[in-house]
Amino acid sequence: MIVLTETTDNLQVVLGGTVTTNQLRCYSAWRDVTTTAYTPGRTVTNTNNTTDVNLVPAPASSTQRVVDFIGIYNADTVAQTVTVKFDANGTEYTLWSDSLAAGERLEYQDGSGFRVCNLDGIQKLVMVPQYSSPTVSGVNTVVLSSDVTNNNASANTIADVTGLSFAVTAGETYWFYFSIPYTSAATTTGSRWSVNGPAAPTLLNYSSYYTLTATSQTVNYATAYDIPAASNATSLTAGNVATIEGFIKPSANGTVVARFASEVSSSAVVAKAGALCQWIRVL
Repeated sequence: MIVLTETTDNLQVVLGGTVTTNQLRCYSAWRDVTTTAYTPGRTVTNTNNTTDVNLVPAPASSTQRVVDFIGIYNADTVAQTVTVKFDANGTEYTLWSDSLAAGERLEYQDGSGFRVCNLDGIQKLVMVPQYSSPTVSGVNTVVLSSDVTNNNASANTIADVTGLSFAVTAGETYWFYFSIPYTSAATTTGSRWSVNGPAAPTLLNYSSYYTLTATSQTVNYATAYDIPAASNATSLTAGNVATIEGFIKPSANGTVVARFASEVSSSAVVAKAGALCQWIRVL
């Protein structure tokens, strides 16, 4: 429960930097409680870059303002670091701070706390790791909710596996793991699988391996995005799995996303629903 009890209490939101295109959309629902009345209310506002904005303004004298719901939607085209804080007459206390990818939203619900929902409205999961560290975050999981097809008319044109991604913050180090079941239109249609992310990372080391035949696979090691440059030559029509695993330390906020291409023009390679991405902020 979040309660504002003084005329100098404010619940605020602030971004870690300047938006690229659109400010984030913010909504809160709250109720004022006095000894004689119960009055619901709401606040609708937008963020203002690195300037604090009141998500829930201070209540009147002798009033307790109880926060029931907060929704913050990233309407910008890139990830943004969002901080929600309690301002007690100028003394600030951070309640939540992390990066929201474009299209993701942060929600607070009285009784259940904060959660982040991905582009498909699915809550991003956090599991407690089996070790303790002051810097390591939990294991986050994103699941692909629907098939994504690449059948570009130009062979070997790489594209995002839309929805299979996670937001990153400049200067922080992440481990990531993608596991993607896929189909191919023909055994003679190969593919390639890689990642993309914010420009000029200071660390990027990853491997990718994916089906070649029923008993062999293609293996790559890379330090740049969209590697390898070429697709392999064969696939199974069903039963293929692509795995991408590595580390990244971005130099700018953004989104890391799985990518894939079809070797043959207009011949579909399909990343299947149920594919997953897991990631941990390690430093």
